[in-house]
Amino acid sequence: MNQVQRTQRLPRKTRGKQARKSEATRRLVIDTTIHCLAKYGYHETSYIRISEESGMSRGAMRHHFPSRTDVMRATIEHLHEKRLAAFRKAAANIPEDETRTRANIEALWQHVNHPVFMVFIDLGLAARKDRELAAIFRPAQENFRRECYYAALDLFPEWLKRREQLRTAIDMALYMMEGMVLDDVSPDGEQASRLLDFLGHELDVLKTGKDQQD
Repeated sequence: MNQVQRTQRLPRKTRGKQARKSEATRRLVIDTTIHCLAKYGYHETSYIRISEESGMSRGAMRHHFPSRTDVMRATIEHLHEKRLAAFRKAAANIPEDETRTRANIEALWQHVNHPVFMVFIDLGLAARKDRELAAIFRPAQENFRRECYYAALDLFPEWLKRREQLRTAIDMALYMMEGMVLDDVSPDGEQASRLLDFLGHELDVLKTGKDQQD
């Protein structure tokens, strides 16, 4: 009798309990991986280290994640889901008034300065030289930006008639802020405020097609 047949014969309550336990174990490994990435960096986050830090045996861990690549794939997917959820939550709480653009920029800026975001940055840098990681990271990144675009269309209907400009606005904001984080710009400093004000102006130009300073 194979594993599928044995699972099908288990009572529904037992199957549900096993599914919850399996999910809790997977989440433990993913959370531990994020912790290790933040503490040690990608190259020092080995399969053995994740196993040791999570308190799981390598045999038990392999039942859920046969390889380090499998762990990284699940972790990257989880990180991108968290990023998208944070983007939606921040944008949904922004008032529809003249400060809307600047408030959205500020919410995104706070997001990219969160410690977990640095894990994403580290993975992105590592993917430039690691083909195996790049094969996982780049499609996930493309999917994240695509989902951000569709989420923004839902949350900001004022952009509906300027969809291509919205794509440019999202790329501009993300690339600029990621660069600021990499350059260690102080989150609350004068330089950050000046750059974010400039970004807000440029996004309003994209949205309206008019330069308010003309």
